Amino acid sequence: MNSFQLVIATRNRIAKLERTLSSVPELDYQTIVLVCDGDEKTFEHFKNYRRDITIRLVPIHMGSVFCRNVIIKDSIDGVLYATDDITFSESSIQKAFELFNNTFPDDDGVVGFKQNRSSKDCPTGVALVGKEFIKRYPKRNMFYPKYYHFCAQEVSRLCEKLEKNVFVTSNDLLITHYHPAYIKEEMDQTHRDARVHRAEDRALSSARRKSGEIWGDSNI
Repeated sequence: MNSFQLVIATRNRIAKLERTLSSVPELDYQTIVLVCDGDEKTFEHFKNYRRDITIRLVPIHMGSVFCRNVIIKDSIDGVLYATDDITFSESSIQKAFELFNNTFPDDDGVVGFKQNRSSKDCPTGVALVGKEFIKRYPKRNMFYPKYYHFCAQEVSRLCEKLEKNVFVTSNDLLITHYHPAYIKEEMDQTHRDARVHRAEDRALSSARRKSGEIWGDSNI
């Protein structure tokens, strides 16, 4: 991996997104891409941001899965997908990049970040992914398009199914997730909107798991 795009889908969270970006170092091999999900206010706020970023507006609220796929399908190298309510621990992004290149010289792999408040969350909830791994996905839409928000589990399931070891993580690749499950004051309308779709996403995930379906598996 020579470079990667840090892709963050966002909606109505200017202050939280500022907090996330404050934890992201400026790196020569990193491009930051913000995707505003039907959110013109955030788009206008960050359009002339003090840092070098790329920002894209999805005119209609479509959900974070759609927003991620919009960017990832056109990626030319690696992708680090993240959310707008986290912070990265110091040097964790640099260490993830180094770990990826040391472990996956063929660019076929996934490096997962761990949450310092929970060990139960999906290991691919925030992850750095190589271009050869992304090529497994139909039309390079990395996340199954029928999900709205809760989708990264199938990335983890694909990693587990492959005969080749394509997943790695480390205890120093940490993020802090400012989620209302841990900090009730963090509850906002974006969380409420996601919860509206949570049951549907989970039901879809359960049905696909029972039928043995894994997004990206068909191209292997």
